[in-house]
Amino acid sequence: MAIEFYRKMSDNDVNAIVAYLRSVKPIRNQVEKSTYKIPLPEAYGPPVTKVPDPPRGNKVMYGRYLADIGHCMECHTPMAKGQLDMTRVGAGGRELPAIPGGVVVTPNLTPANPDGISHWTNAQVKDSITKGVRPDGRALVRLMAFDWYKNIEGRDLDALVAYLRTLKAAKP
Repeated sequence: MAIEFYRKMSDNDVNAIVAYLRSVKPIRNQVEKSTYKIPLPEAYGPPVTKVPDPPRGNKVMYGRYLADIGHCMECHTPMAKGQLDMTRVGAGGRELPAIPGGVVVTPNLTPANPDGISHWTNAQVKDSITKGVRPDGRALVRLMAFDWYKNIEGRDLDALVAYLRTLKAAKP
């Protein structure tokens, strides 16, 4: 779970998710009581008490917020010592299981990738996110949730691309 990123979710967005979950018709079945047995990392920090709404007027800041709660960077940031290496946000290089089998290495979204999105047009980046296609028409791996991302509103997609354009060059 993308705890590091979800800690940044605004109170209003958390409340909207809770309202949605409460609107879903319950399914009655017996399950064991859930327990959380994984120790929190030291970098987890103190409990979150209040998170304001993101500044929608600032495209880059709002785009970063969307990338965080969409946990884009959880997959597109390399690991170091068992944790995300936040000094190389967007550098990719993560090995993830692919369906029906195999491994996918996440691409580097930073300018350090000579074939990456920093060399694509905004429209091409948007198509990769929402349609799962590269500029040459080849399909991206179905690991990304294109079926959900296709519904991102235009201004939100513009903000997400604006944020991606600010990533610092980094190698996986």
